[in-house]
Amino acid sequence: MTLPRPSTPRERAHLLRYTRPERWPLFERFAVGQPVREQVLAELLAAPPEEVRRLNELLREDVAKRAAELLQDEDFRTAIGATPFVGGNRIVALGDSLTADRLGWFEIIAETLRQRGGPVPVLANLGVSGNTTADAIERFDLIEAARPTHVLVMLGTNDVRAHGRRRPHRMVRPDETRRNLRVLHELISEDLGVPVTFITPPGGDEVRIERFFAGAPLRWSATDLDGLAELVRDVDANRIDLRAELSRPGLDDPFDDDGVHLSPLGQQRVAAAVVAQLSRAMTGHAGADDTVGREPDGV
Repeated sequence: MTLPRPSTPRERAHLLRYTRPERWPLFERFAVGQPVREQVLAELLAAPPEEVRRLNELLREDVAKRAAELLQDEDFRTAIGATPFVGGNRIVALGDSLTADRLGWFEIIAETLRQRGGPVPVLANLGVSGNTTADAIERFDLIEAARPTHVLVMLGTNDVRAHGRRRPHRMVRPDETRRNLRVLHELISEDLGVPVTFITPPGGDEVRIERFFAGAPLRWSATDLDGLAELVRDVDANRIDLRAELSRPGLDDPFDDDGVHLSPLGQQRVAAAVVAQLSRAMTGHAGADDTVGREPDGV
């Protein structure tokens, strides 16, 4: 199947958000140099490298703006100081496109730390678009190589991705997803001996999914996406529950046009939720089922 090449700046920016050759396992394992990775990205975007750099800078500016908005909130500033995001630590985020997103929650948290000043931990974004829980297990050597002191895991959205027109088939069965999440928990907490926090994927918007993927031989079911939260809850009693946070009444819709990915505002809310709940877990002030975070000032 040949995909159409992006032809407008908007299409290129959208593809750039989720396409990060610097994190592709093959490139990582064979130490492919940055110039080659930049050239691959330029070819994928059908744009000269200088345009790719310009678009990337625009995305970074958006992240900087959203980080600054979060830092206006006193509760957020207090909370982030009570998380593992402190100097001397090495925090790894393991996930799919929801984490790989250049406008994503992990990038926003990283930028808040830079803007706040002071010692900053080493932050490694190991999100790879399209990854399932099985793919993440296959990348365990790269997780280990990052030498984390704490790992955040948000996976499962691609497990429930279904392919086929007449009778769609999921990428990974529910029992396999549960098993894979447990394996990841064991590998990280026992083999590496470091704390791991799982994050429930955010769910989806069924109406947008049906509209966006109409005619395509793949789709997501909002019901299946909702079921992921329960699988994560089974594996990690101290998980961060985005399903509860993003479905709070009165808040703006967090999803992008396809109903699966998050809008920049949705990613900002995830960043706030992750910081709030990590803070509460570290200080013992709240349980995993409590509502996490409040809407930051200026958002």
